[in-house]
Order: sequence, then C-alpha cells, then structure tokens
Amino acid sequence: MTESVFAAVLAGRSEVQGLLPRDFVAPDAWRAAAEVASLRPIAAPVLQELAGQSRQLPASLARDRHLEQLAAPGATVVVTGQQVGLFGGPLYTLHKAATAIARARLVQDLTGRPCVPVFWLQSEDHDYAEIAQVAFAGSTGRVQLALPADALPSRVSLAHRTLPNEISGLIDHFTQALAHLPHAAEVVELVRAYYLPGRPIVDAFAGLLAELWRAEGLVIINPRVPAFARLAAPLMQRALHEHDEIAADLRTRAALLADAGCEEQVPTRADASLLFFHPRGITGPRYRLTRRATGFHTPEGAVDTATLLDVLAREPLCFSTSALLRPLVQDTLLPTCAYVGGPAEVSYFAQLPPLYARFGVPMPLIAPRARLRVVDTATLSLLRKLGLEPADLDAARQTLLARVVAHADSSLTANSVRARLLAPLQAELAALEALGLPGVADSTRKTRETCERSFAKLAQGVERAALERDTIACERLDRSILALRPDGVPQERAYGFLALAARAGTAALTSAILQAAQSLDPAVRDVYP
Repeated sequence: MTESVFAAVLAGRSEVQGLLPRDFVAPDAWRAAAEVASLRPIAAPVLQELAGQSRQLPASLARDRHLEQLAAPGATVVVTGQQVGLFGGPLYTLHKAATAIARARLVQDLTGRPCVPVFWLQSEDHDYAEIAQVAFAGSTGRVQLALPADALPSRVSLAHRTLPNEISGLIDHFTQALAHLPHAAEVVELVRAYYLPGRPIVDAFAGLLAELWRAEGLVIINPRVPAFARLAAPLMQRALHEHDEIAADLRTRAALLADAGCEEQVPTRADASLLFFHPRGITGPRYRLTRRATGFHTPEGAVDTATLLDVLAREPLCFSTSALLRPLVQDTLLPTCAYVGGPAEVSYFAQLPPLYARFGVPMPLIAPRARLRVVDTATLSLLRKLGLEPADLDAARQTLLARVVAHADSSLTANSVRARLLAPLQAELAALEALGLPGVADSTRKTRETCERSFAKLAQGVERAALERDTIACERLDRSILALRPDGVPQERAYGFLALAARAGTAALTSAILQAAQSLDPAVRDVYP
C-alpha cells in the first residue's frame, strides 16, 4: 500500500530520505540552502516588475524595504504560494504566509544577509469552481458563501476573471452572519475594501493578503504578466524541445517513488507536456499540450511544434505552466533558498529533482508550512467544560461522547447490553445442544450467529441513544467539532479566516499564527488568538 511522500517524510521513513530529506528541521540546512541561493542575483527586469506590482497594493514600508533588500548582493527569498481564493481562501493560506515570513526571518538571522518572504499567486490556474467559495463557522452551523458561475469558459486562467456584481450580496450575507462577534465590523470593512464588483479576482486576493501582512512586508507576485512570461520563455522552449527526455526523467522518478512505497502526487503521462497552451489567445481557455507524432494536440485541434515555438517567441503569455513546471519558472526568476508548501506540494516536489538538474536550476530546500489549529476563546471554554483538549477532536464523535457524558450509565454500554441479551440465550441453546438430537447442534450454531449480529446492532443503538440523552454535553461537543474539525476535515482546510478574525481581531489572529509558525517542528500546533 502506497502513501504520500509528505506522510513518509513526517514519519521519518528512511526509504524517502534520498528522495526528499527531512532536513527542514535543522537550522544548518536552512543556512546551506541560503548559501547556494545567494549566488544567484535577481535580474533587474524581475525587480522592476515586483516594484510595479507592489505599487498596486496597500502601502507598506516593510515591503518597500524588502524590495530594496532584494537588489543587494547575496539576498535570497523564501517562497510560498496558493490559489487566489474568495475572501482570502482557506485558513491555511494565512498559515503559509506566516511560515514564509517566519522562515525568511530565520534565514536572515542565520546568515546575516537579507532574506525576503514571497507569496506566489497561482494566477495561471483555471479552477474557478474551487476558488469561488469560502466557509466559516457561524452561530448556528457552517456558513458557505459562493460566487455564481462565471460566463467565461471554464478553463480561462484566474488572472483574467473579475468579481461579479453578486459579490456585494455575498458580503452582506457574511456581514449578517458575523454581526454578533466583537470584531465583525473590522473584518467586513477589510473585505469590502478589496472585493469590489468588476475588480480582478487576483487583485482582490492580493490586496487583502497584503493588508493582512502589511507590517511584515510580505512580497506578493502575480506571475501571469508579460515581463515574467518573456523571462520564462527559454525554459518553456526547452520544455517543448525536450518533451520526450523530460517524460523519461519523470518515469524514472516515479519508479523510485514506487520502490519507496510512495505515490506520485501529480500523476504523469508520457504524452502529457508540462505546458498549457491558450489557442484562442492570452485570455482564452488553456489546455495541456499532449504529444502527437507530428507535434502536439489540444481539444481544439492539433498544433505542430514549429507553430508553438513561433507563438512562444511572439506572445509567451499564450502559454502557462503545470504544477510540475511552475516551481522551475519560480526558481529561475528568484534566488529561492526554500519553498514552503502544504502536504500535496511537499509531496510533488519529490518528483522534481531530475527536472531541476536538467534545467540547471538549484533546487531549494522544501519545507512544510505550519499546520495549525486556531482555538478561539469560546471553543476553548467549551472544551474545558467537556474535559477535552483540541487534539482530542481528531477522534470519532461517539468515542468523544463516551468520554464527556458526565453520568453515563455503564449498564447501557454496547458491551454490557449485548452481554445481558446473550446470556440467557446462550444458556438455553447450550441446553438444547446437550440433548444430542440430530441436526440440533447445527441449527443452534446458526441461531447463535444470527442473534449475536442482531443483538450487537441493537446494543450499539442503545449505547448511542444513552449517550445522546445528555443534550448539553452533545451540544457542546458538536459546537467544538464544528469549530475545529467540521465533517472530519481539519479546520484549516474547511474554513476561511473570517469568523476567527471577527472574534479575535485580524491583528491578534495574524500575530498568533505568526508566533506559532516560528517552530520548525512539523507537528500540528494549537493557536490561541
């Protein structure tokens, strides 16, 4: 049975140490990665583009200082990135940003040279349905907000989508849902400032993120711009020319992962290019190029290699990257000493060493983002009344109920009910068997098996009913689960930051997350804003 590289790395399995080392917990590894990255000065056109993009964001003296530092010899960056989700996307977006900021500070302290935190917006992606929604825990249950379907084709990059007029109604909806919380007005004002009808979705997300991390000077990059496309064009050209060799590299790597008991995070195919092509132009839908005998193919038709190279030379923004090529573009443009990613990203970086080697780009240190569980004061109070810790909520609800019900009747547990029901039956069946009558033993065995199954099902139902009888404990437990692990999903993946910030305040929330992100330990940690 295979597992993800991320899980294998966290478990410390020796089989994956050569594929993706666990050295992100060692300060010396960060120092060494910075030494390699410091030899790669950032190009002037990149600095100019970053300065221009920064001017479109809320003013930040810390970010201005970081951009100045990037021009200094030996400067490096710690990069993270994410899709541009509605109202800031899932909570782990903040965890990523905080981890990049914390690690950049660590590198700067270790080396004495500037290290800048960078957030790479994945604006080339086209999964609108995934980013067009956000949820949070409301007073009466989970609240889900979603933008309506967009009229543009489904495969258009997010960089070319704008917010519809309905965004104002969504903001009104969450304003009402959060109105009872002490910092609701602050959060509403923040979201209203950036999520405006007609504004590009990427700009809204970037503005909100920059505002949240204004004091920390987080540098935010939208890569889908002409300047970066021109700089990435040589790498994309090689990706076309060397398609077959790249496919062979990835197959070899997949075999090594399989030998280590791990799966490919990003499934690869020999005919699938690492490039997407936009046959209708920059703002049109994008399709992964698939290899054919005479060139490549998309759902809109065949296109020969010569034509692709001509388009790439004239208008490189007619191409965009896959998940396995994006890091190469990123680390060609930036002096990246480390990339901070979630479990899936950490896993797919294990597929990339042969591509970094092929393109002659030093592979950065790969480190997991902080995995955090934000426990607000109301939820903490509920847990204390229940005698539980936040981590306890990883267990099944019925298991937790058995722990928290104050005066559970031990005679009504599943085991005790089943035993009471079976005892007289067992005695009577045994007496019948003792008669030694023909065929009776076989009949009693079947009867016993049937009754045991029925009694077990009944006993479990009795236990559940007994546990549910304590309605106060049930209600407290369900509210705690709603806050920290709704539907069995970690809070950081299920919710955005909205309700948590409305309870604690945005400054208190981001400060607490940043503090928790200081640790290099990849274990889940609790945050109390």
